[in-house]
Amino acid sequence: MLAPPVRVLVAERDPAVRARLSGILDAADGIEVIGSAADATAARVTLRRRLPDVLLLDLRLAWPDALSRRPAVVALATFDSDAGILRALRDGAVGFLLRSARRTDLVKVVRLAADGHVVLSPDAARRLLSAATRLSGPRDDRLAQVDRLSARETDVLAGVGAALTNAEIARRLGLPEPVVRDCVARVVRKLGCAHRTGAGLLAYERGLCRPGPG
Repeated sequence: MLAPPVRVLVAERDPAVRARLSGILDAADGIEVIGSAADATAARVTLRRRLPDVLLLDLRLAWPDALSRRPAVVALATFDSDAGILRALRDGAVGFLLRSARRTDLVKVVRLAADGHVVLSPDAARRLLSAATRLSGPRDDRLAQVDRLSARETDVLAGVGAALTNAEIARRLGLPEPVVRDCVARVVRKLGCAHRTGAGLLAYERGLCRPGPG
């Protein structure tokens, strides 16, 4: 039996961006765009009628109202509003995408978000270090905790910082995926982070991984 498609709502003010994202996702196997919205009011109407699995949300729009089951929120951003990006992650977004994200990155992030992962596209991950350092201030205590991780935990954290999935980290390190999943959860807990995105930021700040060419 085929799994039901991942249902996506695209809430984006720019009509050209909204059309591009909707078109890419509608053409992808296993993804269904259930609606698009140009403002918060239209987004709320769709959310009340048919709750999506993933909400692509323009950072300039209001955060969704309380719902019986909240969709996974992926913030849509440019890098002229770093504070908004970090605020969205703190508010519970599972990640964010550049509006100009490549087709493959867009589809991958939506699928992973629907599966419950905290995710960032590679382009987004390459830019978070400077944003976090500039806007979040020093986090000496948490950075010191990174140095206390075991060798395996450090290697896994480096994979998280590189925006790899658990499966990709497992292949890189030659470990079973359940071992990596448990290790990620342990590292996030040890570092006092709310989710793996925060741990990934610390990996960047500690120099475990470096942004590639952007």
